[in-house]
Amino acid sequence: MTDHSSIADTPSSSATHNQEDRNHSASSRSRTRPFDLAIPQGHPWNDTAHLLAVLGDARFGVWAWELKTGRLYWSPRSQDLFGLDGGPEFATGIAGYLELVAEEDRETVGQVFEAALHNDDRHLRLEHRVRWPDGSLHWLELTGQRHGAEAAEQPMLIGVIRDNTEQRQQAEALQQSQERLQLALESVQLGTWEWHIPSDMLYASARASDLQGTMEGPYHGSFREFFAHVPTEDRQKMRHAYSDLLAGRIEQYQVIYRAQSASGGTRHLESTAKLYRDAEGRPLRMAGIIMDITERVLREQHLSASEEKFATLFQGSPDPICVSRIRDGSFLEINPSFSKTFGWQPQDIVGRTAPEIGFWRDERRRQTLYAQLTAEQSLENAEAEFRSRDGESITCVVSSRFIRVERRLCIITTFRDITKRKQAEAALRASEAKFAKAFRASPDAITITERASGRYIEVNEGFCRLSGYRMDEVIGRTAHELRVWPESQRQEIIEAIEREGRLSNREMRGMDRDGRIKHIEVSVEPIELDGMDCLLLTARDIGELKAAQAQVHHMAYHDPLTNLPNRALLMDRLTQHSALHQRHDLRGALLFLDLDHFKHINDSLGHPVGDAVLRMVTARLEASIRQEDTVARLGGDEFVVLLTGLTGRRSEVTRHVRQVAEKLRKLLAEPMQFEGHRLQVTPSIGIALIPDHGATPADLLKRADIALYRAKDAGRNAIQLFRNTMQEAASARLRLENELRQALLRNEFELHLQPQVDARNGQIIGAEALLRWQHPRQGMQTPAAFIQVLEEGALLPEVGSWVIDEACRIGAALIEDGLVDPAAFSLCINISPRQFRQNDFVERVVLALDKSGLPRQMVKLEITESIVIQHLDDTIAKMRRLRKLGIGFAMDDFGTGYSSLTYLKRLPVDLLKIDQSFVRDAIADGNDAEIIRAIVAMASSLGLEVIAEGVEQRAQLDLLQRQGCHLYQGYLFSRPLPVACFRELLEAGR
Repeated sequence: MTDHSSIADTPSSSATHNQEDRNHSASSRSRTRPFDLAIPQGHPWNDTAHLLAVLGDARFGVWAWELKTGRLYWSPRSQDLFGLDGGPEFATGIAGYLELVAEEDRETVGQVFEAALHNDDRHLRLEHRVRWPDGSLHWLELTGQRHGAEAAEQPMLIGVIRDNTEQRQQAEALQQSQERLQLALESVQLGTWEWHIPSDMLYASARASDLQGTMEGPYHGSFREFFAHVPTEDRQKMRHAYSDLLAGRIEQYQVIYRAQSASGGTRHLESTAKLYRDAEGRPLRMAGIIMDITERVLREQHLSASEEKFATLFQGSPDPICVSRIRDGSFLEINPSFSKTFGWQPQDIVGRTAPEIGFWRDERRRQTLYAQLTAEQSLENAEAEFRSRDGESITCVVSSRFIRVERRLCIITTFRDITKRKQAEAALRASEAKFAKAFRASPDAITITERASGRYIEVNEGFCRLSGYRMDEVIGRTAHELRVWPESQRQEIIEAIEREGRLSNREMRGMDRDGRIKHIEVSVEPIELDGMDCLLLTARDIGELKAAQAQVHHMAYHDPLTNLPNRALLMDRLTQHSALHQRHDLRGALLFLDLDHFKHINDSLGHPVGDAVLRMVTARLEASIRQEDTVARLGGDEFVVLLTGLTGRRSEVTRHVRQVAEKLRKLLAEPMQFEGHRLQVTPSIGIALIPDHGATPADLLKRADIALYRAKDAGRNAIQLFRNTMQEAASARLRLENELRQALLRNEFELHLQPQVDARNGQIIGAEALLRWQHPRQGMQTPAAFIQVLEEGALLPEVGSWVIDEACRIGAALIEDGLVDPAAFSLCINISPRQFRQNDFVERVVLALDKSGLPRQMVKLEITESIVIQHLDDTIAKMRRLRKLGIGFAMDDFGTGYSSLTYLKRLPVDLLKIDQSFVRDAIADGNDAEIIRAIVAMASSLGLEVIAEGVEQRAQLDLLQRQGCHLYQGYLFSRPLPVACFRELLEAGR
């Protein structure tokens, strides 16, 4: 077969001239009849063919095939593409066309036309070769489209034909170039790979696949699978390099990594690649090469190991060693032994020559030995004298040889001192004396024993103190004979030394002469003494340390005040007993105790008294339970009693547990005597049954806690057994807490204002800001629905701050609109005890006033007696700081608490508020009326204003005025109003 590619690549000059002539004649025809298909006039497809012809250009020919008749029509340019110069009648049918097709493609082309004739496909495309009359081979591409599907039309295939030779030649040239490149890469053992990033598909050459250990032959698959044999840490290096390449921190991807070959060995590979991006700058593909650098890496490792070994030997050698340059004789490097022997430090000698420092005693001897070294290429054990830095003469035997350092010829010389042997022996004796001194004086126990027999050769005073034996009782005997520790323990020491070379800081147990157990920390070193293998053992008494550790462990699991188990130990025991109960079908119970009003004892009598009460409660609880039960303190005044190993039906166990709880309640309620104080506390107790009320310790404790709070809600000094309805109540409480938290975030809180009135003139002289909650489903809620949960939860400080901020903002707006006179109007804001006890309470109030611009003298903070009685000194200090700033105080609900003149005189209070409970019954109950009269009289004597709350009837107001109280608030005048309604009320009164 003729090599058509070579023919196409090297056309003859005559063929070239013929081609130019044909092109010229074709051009001439194109100018006269450029795209005429020679379809007869009036033919159904004449217009369509002409249109397609017009759409062509000089590079294309146009053709049409009449399917029913088999007739082919061609434009003149089409004939040029076959190298013909005939008229329009050439190749009028398929048979004629096939004669023009190269013989090797003729059968395939015929099959394509045959299929187009019988199939319904609308498109035709084929590519084939033709041989021109001059012998040159050309590639033609024929494309067409079926027209005339309607019955009225005659079906035809109409299309274009073009010369595709140049593209095919370029493709073949590219393929040959790639083959040559691949051959070149394979000749240097390089593998190639290309990764299409969007699809994650990777192509790798056979060499790359072989290097990677993936498969035989080229690879085409996922990127991840190709690198599956790469260790994780090396894949991480690849990711980092790829990330750096994407970020532009490096211009070329280059990574050295390991891969497992098909034979199971490890190869070291180096991959270098370049990143190509698309038009938008997105990563499109990476192309690169893989090279096996295993031998290079191994050589480098071997070289590194050799250099490291040399450096280790050089630095660690006991003999002095120096390296000097041949070029000028200067010192290049010395080891520590050189400095130790001759006194020269590297900074003193490196870069200088031996003559410069006067190192050799005899310069001629140096020259002689150098000549010998040069002649014999080595010098072994030659004797010479040297001078130390201090001028001392030192005689050594030296050995030298040539080495290369960084490709430069140098000399390495080793010295051995032979004049200091006696000094070395003296130094050895001194060292032994020093060791003996340290041996005798050490506070630790030190012994030397024969390794084989274990007999003591020598012991120090520390050992005698630790063991209780005298030296003469020990020497020649073994630890086993002295019962210091059993022989098996000594054997463990021997095995550890044989395994690890030494024994360091191992905790062991020994016994002294009196049989007391000793906790000791032991270290053992094998030594040789007079040619005998021995063991040098150092032991330290760590009994006190162990005791301290035990104490720390105890403290971690016990309450420091009562020494009871703490929460951690309780939960551990609860876990153990729960598992035990489950295995043996037993029951138990958890009793959660809280001392009622215990805080009053701390606040009134001080924490020392409170601590004494907690210890007495502990003693009573421990005396009242079985040994197998547990009493724990969780903190504060909270105790838990764990009852275990109970048998019987649930009803029987419940009855027994209630009896125990009642016994504890009565016992704890009995009065206590402490330093002249008669104290009495009562407990509230919540009970959870095991396993009925929880599968986990946390569930049991939580449900006992829920029952405890129900006992408190029931009036305290009570016992409650957990019921599922309690869980529902607790869940409802939790939901309410969450709703309150969302209410603050969604601004569902608002303030209503209740007017405060002077009954003598009917004027509004102030207002109390009262919190309301606009619930999204339940409508407006008063504090009665949520205040308890709010005060006990973590949200109170935030809500309290919001109330202060909002009240100040409202007050400032009333002044700005001219609705109130700040000199004749008071805005009362309620403050909770927890809010008042915040360290930054004063600063928060001042910040709210400054932010709103509200005059400070217009504000009255309402506090309750419970705030005052708790932390009295802190309360007074905060009140005085605020009073100095012009802020007033009102004592809310006065008369319901302690109502002591003692603290009332100390407090900077401006106003007393008579509680509505006295006002409500004052008409019918003379006692309440008398209380009101007393409060008014007390306020008058102290120079305080007084106002009554909850005034709903005219008769109540009349009574108050007769008693001398003219200021009031209540439904008689107005309920609490939204701000807009309160503003309307003020406007109506102007």
